[in-house]
Amino acid sequence: MIRPGGLFLLCWSPRSESALKYAIGAFLVLGTLVVTYLAMPKAVVDECCQYIGLLGPEDVSEVPGVEHATLEEARPDGAIPGTVPGLKLHDKLEPFTLPDLHGKPVEVAPGAEFTVVTWVSSLCPTSKVYEVRLNELARDFPNVRWVAINSAAMESVPELLEHFERTDPERLNWAVLKDDRNLIADRFGARVSTETYIFDRQGKLQYRGAIDDARNPLRVTTSYVRQVLIDLAAGKTPQWRYQPPKGCCPIDRVKKEDAAPVAPAIGSSK
Repeated sequence: MIRPGGLFLLCWSPRSESALKYAIGAFLVLGTLVVTYLAMPKAVVDECCQYIGLLGPEDVSEVPGVEHATLEEARPDGAIPGTVPGLKLHDKLEPFTLPDLHGKPVEVAPGAEFTVVTWVSSLCPTSKVYEVRLNELARDFPNVRWVAINSAAMESVPELLEHFERTDPERLNWAVLKDDRNLIADRFGARVSTETYIFDRQGKLQYRGAIDDARNPLRVTTSYVRQVLIDLAAGKTPQWRYQPPKGCCPIDRVKKEDAAPVAPAIGSSK
């Protein structure tokens, strides 16, 4: 018969003591990492996230063989730099139609109090980390029309469906439109996900660029899109008209020789 003390000795061994030490050590290391993460400067946090693959570096393209887009710095007066391609301040939102991920045509035109157009991606890490924030903005501004567009040639509709239509609270819950020949991206001058454009009821551009000032949600100090919408709704002139958009993946364009011909507009003589 084994005595109670003997049973304890059978269960306890140097190996189990070592495992306990490892568990305690791992717990202490994890706690230290969490505390350090919260205390580190924003730049260091982003570098760490880039290193472990949570975020891609903003100045390096993740698309093989494609150089990253050159993104202009913000001007001291907050205006849109003249070298930024595409739409400038007060340029009109010309109506356009794109299919959603199920092939249904969706028209985008002025009419809502404000219209916000954002480029998104199922592959870009930056786009992914902004999805929760975009959902929050749409929830907090129900009178705004929120439009998400994907123009990346390397992202197929099945891939987009797999990502954006998961039953996951952290996935973007907007309808995503597919700009498969980059026509709208070229018209707007969009270069990366998540480049964002804000139009007023008359369809005039009031802001373009970054959603906020930090890809890491714990480091955000200023939400540009949120504040611009608040200012515009109050009849105030926004402090910013442009901030460099956040994004580590450039929108890969369809080569012109591979693009399908553009159908003439209804009523055109051509």
